[in-house]
Amino acid sequence: MPECVDLDEVDSVWQSIVQENPRAFDGEILHVLGVHRNGTGGVVIHVAPCAYRFYAVQARGLDCGVRTLGAKAITRSGDRILLGLRADWVMFYPGEWEFVPGGSVQPKDSPTETILEELSEETGCRAIRTPVPLAVAYDPSAYAWEVIHVIELDPDATPVGSLEYDELRWFEGGSLPELLTPIAQRMTTLVDLI
Repeated sequence: MPECVDLDEVDSVWQSIVQENPRAFDGEILHVLGVHRNGTGGVVIHVAPCAYRFYAVQARGLDCGVRTLGAKAITRSGDRILLGLRADWVMFYPGEWEFVPGGSVQPKDSPTETILEELSEETGCRAIRTPVPLAVAYDPSAYAWEVIHVIELDPDATPVGSLEYDELRWFEGGSLPELLTPIAQRMTTLVDLI
């Protein structure tokens, strides 16, 4: 549990979240304690387990200081890139486009394992090779550090979507939608590198 947090206030805000969204549940996430360059072109990410509710209440303005570890991917099939239009019930960025898949890293998983699980859950597809971590970026609006991967799908893959998205759509690399989440806007600079 984060220090200096009013537990009664957290519980009150959490209960309002659960009432509005019965899908919300209080599992464990990884809270990022620090991110440091390792001197060889990579980073070291220090984490500790934390209850999800301390992260979720931040979307309601109760900043508990929790910065979660997430995994995102730029999913490609040839020259096409997969994006999803976030559903109106999601915690962060409803009604905005983002690169698919993405999700919070669980304490038992690596970011690469997480992104493969999210790919299966969010699209029903499988990568044709192991995803490659490309960058680490901070999303201040969603209180999250994201390990960004590149995923290649078979050209015949047909993403089916999930409840998280109102729509999944393939875009050509140079013609992405305008209403992108802030982290997706930052990720567009990586599209030309892959």
